[in-house]
Amino acid sequence: MAVALAFLKQTEFNNPGAFLVRATLTGNYGTNGVGDLLNLAPYQVGTNPGGITDPNSTYDEILGTPTSAIGPFNTNLGGSTVAIKPGSPVTLTNVGLQVFEPGGAEKATGAAYTAAELAGYVDLIIEIPKYQ
Repeated sequence: MAVALAFLKQTEFNNPGAFLVRATLTGNYGTNGVGDLLNLAPYQVGTNPGGITDPNSTYDEILGTPTSAIGPFNTNLGGSTVAIKPGSPVTLTNVGLQVFEPGGAEKATGAAYTAAELAGYVDLIIEIPKYQ
């Protein structure tokens, strides 16, 4: 199970600061009911493989604060859909990306991603309150 994340941009969304990342699916699906765990920690070359990749961005400090919301912004998975499932406790590496087949059933644990899912992407918006 793996989800690769790439930083797209920082933005404003309904007052909080936010940034967009693009998730691409690789390998097989994680655990039914949990999904594939996202690694939202910023990537520094050699320190956090699998985290959000853009070592030139300025979001490192933003990610040091708790997120107020994480959600799908745009999907292109050949008819499959996604949902975000926060873990307990919610941390930068304990948020699941659940994938649902066309028709609504969640993928089975360890199921292979379809060609359309592997070729597609999910853009996620991660909101950070401006003033904490």
